[in-house]
Amino acid sequence: MSILKIETPRAFKPLLLPSRYKGAYGGRGSGKSHFFAEKLVEDCLEEKGMLAVCIREVQKSLMQSSKRLLETKIAALGVGHLFKVFEREIETPGDGII
Repeated sequence: MSILKIETPRAFKPLLLPSRYKGAYGGRGSGKSHFFAEKLVEDCLEEKGMLAVCIREVQKSLMQSSKRLLETKIAALGVGHLFKVFEREIETPGDGII
């Protein structure tokens, strides 16, 4: 059950099914990174102590990193008070780590 009311584009609906690993590929601007960032924030709220890693094919700096996007999504979803952001990681509710 979703605690956050995040709309999922139809193309990403199959990624909502249970799976140990999830990945997507394709061109720029399709919303993949934004979908996965929102989904990860939501999953961390539902499963306390979750451990996760975000991997991108190309990352030239922390400004372009998945971490930066996660920080933005955490703030936009209004759950910043539940996460602790450090230089290299994000602590999730229940002492999980991204």
